[in-house]
Amino acid sequence: MFDFFSQFLKQASSVFKKLDAKQKVVVLVVSVISVVVIIYLMNWTGERQWEVLFSNLQPNDAQSIIDQLEEDNIPYRLETEGTAIMVPQGTEYELRVQIQAQGLITGGVVGYEIFDRPSLGMTDFLQQVNYKRSLEGEVSKSIQSMEIIDMARVYIVVPKESFFVEDEKPATASVLLTVKAGHELSSEQINTIAKIVAYSVEGLQPANVTISDSYGNNLSRAINKDPLMALRSDQLRLTRQYEIEVQNKLEILLAQAVGSNNYMVSVSVDFDFTQASAVSKTYDPTPTPVRSEERENAAGGLQDTVGQASSNERSTTNYEINEMVRNTVEEFGTVSRISAAVMVNGRYNEDPNGDLVYQPRTAEELAALEQSVRSAIGFDANRNDVVTVTDYQFDTSALQEQESRLAAQRREEMMQRILKWTLMSVAGLAFIFILRSVFRSLDLLLPKPKPKPAIDIEAEAIEEEISAEAQRRAQMLDQVSKFTREKPANVAGLLNTWLIEEKEKKE
Repeated sequence: MFDFFSQFLKQASSVFKKLDAKQKVVVLVVSVISVVVIIYLMNWTGERQWEVLFSNLQPNDAQSIIDQLEEDNIPYRLETEGTAIMVPQGTEYELRVQIQAQGLITGGVVGYEIFDRPSLGMTDFLQQVNYKRSLEGEVSKSIQSMEIIDMARVYIVVPKESFFVEDEKPATASVLLTVKAGHELSSEQINTIAKIVAYSVEGLQPANVTISDSYGNNLSRAINKDPLMALRSDQLRLTRQYEIEVQNKLEILLAQAVGSNNYMVSVSVDFDFTQASAVSKTYDPTPTPVRSEERENAAGGLQDTVGQASSNERSTTNYEINEMVRNTVEEFGTVSRISAAVMVNGRYNEDPNGDLVYQPRTAEELAALEQSVRSAIGFDANRNDVVTVTDYQFDTSALQEQESRLAAQRREEMMQRILKWTLMSVAGLAFIFILRSVFRSLDLLLPKPKPKPAIDIEAEAIEEEISAEAQRRAQMLDQVSKFTREKPANVAGLLNTWLIEEKEKKE
């Protein structure tokens, strides 16, 4: 392949040098057009992939980010009416960190950085307004830092101080929230937001904070409702959390046993939230120690029939009472009953024709699954717990249709990639062969040298022979000259010998 390109370049260079000005212009125009076509095909085949840098941006934040991207010569695209900025794939993470570090995203609010600007000549009223704006902005940023919150706006009203206590009004605040899609604020999170706002403003109580979402729902009712309703809400939340915990435990168990998408689980838990206390007293009849004893003797002046004086004796004895008092308090929020229903899908086996045939689970398999479920939920017959495991053929048509669509989409994407790279390769090869054919055609169009006459050819041959003889003589002269310089005595002796021989021949 390398030899082919090397030969092609040599041939093109030699042909291009032999072209006149008009022919060179034609070759250059064809080359430029071919390069443009190839670049267009490469841009089309290698279409740039874009990723979201930031979304749901305020106009001021979007403009700040765009200015920074343009300053750094980074390409970008605007989507969703300018609230989302797209950048080339692979650069979004680094750019996101850089922009966050520069503080270009403020969420449309201004915090304490408002005091970084010069404030010469600013009145006391404007100072108070800026302080209120900065406080609202900082509280809004704190709330927006929560993962579930997409946008937050805080408005604080602090009344002027009064000289009379009865004329003082409490501080109030209102919060407008935009929750991320698919999420919902719990009462605990709402209470946390109210406390964040209240404890950021002097004299503000959580009860005076009104929280609402972007749909106009009053969320602060969850923290200002009746205590009994709040208690009932907490009980329902506790019940639901326990049901989810038990259901997740069963799903993990069944996924290993029958495979994912082959089971359905439903769990219902009954709690007993009644709280009762009982006091019982018991007495021990066994002998006990004496606490106190009192004796009284009385002598009288009367005489009996025999003439003796009479006397009275009275005693009182108090004993310790062995008493046992037991105070029993029943546990609050105990599980009174658990009901679990499990449905499992059967198996699909191929028949001799290659079709899938449904085969239900055996009774032994269902019994083993039921025993496992009982152990997982802590089955207690004394609580009248109920566990049912049944075999049922699931409708998998929607799942199969989704899988077929995904497979078709993957095939289509693969074919598009193959088509793009094929077109780019064909375009490159076509460009090379077009240039080669152009150079060949131009080589044919170039004027050929006229054949020379035979006389000229013979003259050239004689000239070549003469020039060759002259070269040989020159070479011999160089050798003789070199020999004379190196050995002059030998050369002198040789010349003397030649002269003697020549003289003898003459005589």
